[in-house]
Order: sequence, then C-alpha cells, then structure tokens
Amino acid sequence: MKKKWLEIANVKKLIDFSRRIVYHNFDDENEHLTDKDFLKKVDSIKVDDAEMDSLLPYSECKNIIKPFLVRVVTKNEIYFKIEEDDYDLFLNQLSRRMISNIVKDLVSKGMVESAFDNEKNDFVFWIKKHDEHSEE
Repeated sequence: MKKKWLEIANVKKLIDFSRRIVYHNFDDENEHLTDKDFLKKVDSIKVDDAEMDSLLPYSECKNIIKPFLVRVVTKNEIYFKIEEDDYDLFLNQLSRRMISNIVKDLVSKGMVESAFDNEKNDFVFWIKKHDEHSEE
C-alpha cells in the first residue's frame, strides 16, 4: 500500500488547528455537527483560549509532532510533510496528552488522588470524598 502524504504549508498553523480540533472534539455539544460544520467551528475559534493553552500547550504539541515531520529540501523551497496515518497518530497523542493534563490539574487541585499500583503496573486515580477536602 502506497503511503499518503500531506504537504504542510505552515507547521505552526497545523499545530494550532490540530490543538483546536482535539480540544473542541472533547465537547459533547459538537456531536450533532457534520464534519464540515465542525471544522468550520474549529477554524473560527481563537487559539489564545487560556483553558486550551493549559490543557494543550503549544510547546508540548510541537514536541509531539516533531518525530512525524519529514523535512523536504528542493532547489527552490524547504517544506515539511507528514504521512496521513502519522497525522492520525499525532491527533490521538494530543487527545491522550490533554486527558493526562486534565487529570494532572485535578490532582494538583486536590480533587483527585493518585497512586502507583504495582500489581497493575500503572497509576490509579480516585475522587476524594467530600469530607476529605475539609480540614480537621
């Protein structure tokens, strides 16, 4: 099967658009939208949204996409391209990063507890009971 490539005119714009796609795809209010309407909505949203910047910082997203980018140098220009399948992987990784950042923020605010479970070889999370928030 032949690889399908996407030529990138502007890496920064691609990263910002991808951040908006992942951030706004997380919202249930978008379920009823067609793909065309969803992309139109995403394109019209400002990138400087403070919540989105905290959940999907540009610098993290840039580091995530770097391994997928292929730099192309010709006599007349330099540009980047990305394989279609790799772009899908990039979007999935952004989604996982956003969820990770949400959980991290909840833990830092004291709303969720976490610990490492050696048997599962993974972190486990649980919501604090209401009385755990109050000081004794």
